[in-house]
Amino acid sequence: MITLLDGGLTKMGNETTWENTDRLYLLCQPIMQVKSLSQQEVNGYEVLLRSEKNNRFPQQEFSTMIQTESGNQQLMRWYAKELRRLCKKKPETRFSVNIHPQQLLWQSTWSFFETMAVYKAQLQIELTEHPVRIQQESFDLSVAIAKIKAYGYVIAVDDIGCGQNTLSLVFANLASVDCLKFSLLPFIQLDEEIGFSFLACWLKVAQKYQLELIVEGIENREKMVQLLEMGMHLQQGYLWSKGERL
Repeated sequence: MITLLDGGLTKMGNETTWENTDRLYLLCQPIMQVKSLSQQEVNGYEVLLRSEKNNRFPQQEFSTMIQTESGNQQLMRWYAKELRRLCKKKPETRFSVNIHPQQLLWQSTWSFFETMAVYKAQLQIELTEHPVRIQQESFDLSVAIAKIKAYGYVIAVDDIGCGQNTLSLVFANLASVDCLKFSLLPFIQLDEEIGFSFLACWLKVAQKYQLELIVEGIENREKMVQLLEMGMHLQQGYLWSKGERL
């Protein structure tokens, strides 16, 4: 039985496939090295999945795809093709790729890591803060992180302090983690002063354990200046770009 789903998905029995991966594209948002108020340069890019349908992250489609091996395989094959293109186009540039922990359950994700290892010097793997939805007793996140590291990738913990990306997770994986990413966006509607206090603590962690720390959500020059005064040189946000197609 074939069932049509929203967002270009087709379900045949228990298998789900993406009908139009050509409707997907990657935006590359620059991660800036802020050396001074007058000197900033691109340090690398975070690749952001988008749909031609509305030029936003295809949340429903993505969530559906990563629930099965077949759906995740189709997604990761598409990612591999697009990332190879980017790495060849900009061979001196690092690209940061988000991986949902759910994807670590599937062999297709590990095949992706193995296949793309030839570009490991250019790829940073960002572990998102989302929990695994389909539980497997044998799954151990720390073991998975160490396995990714064994391929030679740089590993970042995304949105630290949110979801499962806690201080405990960072400390449990210090041997494998290279970079922390902290977002100021959750504090915009709450209290930015508290957000900067949290950031100051994470900066101490990063300095003590020699980790990179990237701050996301920089939308104006005032925040850039404030972060620079704190000693935060790796910054990312709409101040520079919402992302571009490369």
